[in-house]
Order: sequence, then C-alpha cells, then structure tokens
Amino acid sequence: MQHEPYEKRLLRIFEQAGYAPADILSLKPEELVEVPNITVPNIRTVLFIQKKVPIPKRCKHCPDRALEKFLEEVGLG
Repeated sequence: MQHEPYEKRLLRIFEQAGYAPADILSLKPEELVEVPNITVPNIRTVLFIQKKVPIPKRCKHCPDRALEKFLEEVGLG
C-alpha cells in the first residue's frame, strides 16, 4: 500500500475538520490542537508555514493564492 504524501494528508486532515486549505494560514495554536487527527509534527508544520507565508489582506482569495504560491516554491504544489 502506497503512503499518502505528507502535504496531501495535512490538507485532508483540515478538510475533514471543515476548514478550507487557506485556513491553515490563519488558525491559532489553540485552534490547531482542537483539529481531529492532527499530530504535533502537523502542528509544527502549520506554524512553520504560517511564519513563512505572508498573508496579503487585500481580498478574501489572497490567502488561497499565498498558500498555493508557497507550496509551489517548496515543491509541494
């Protein structure tokens, strides 16, 4: 059985919890620990991404684009 790629698993965990992928950029640590099936390494990854991705405040779709651009830059998108 082939393992699911880490980034896809992380996004799936958030989607199953009812969050959009871009919500990863704005969730607080207190909210992250409430996400079902999330692990400490997942939380660390999300906090790392939040520090590395600037979130423009211009429009409601900007966090989506910022996350997509970051994932492309690190070779995960």
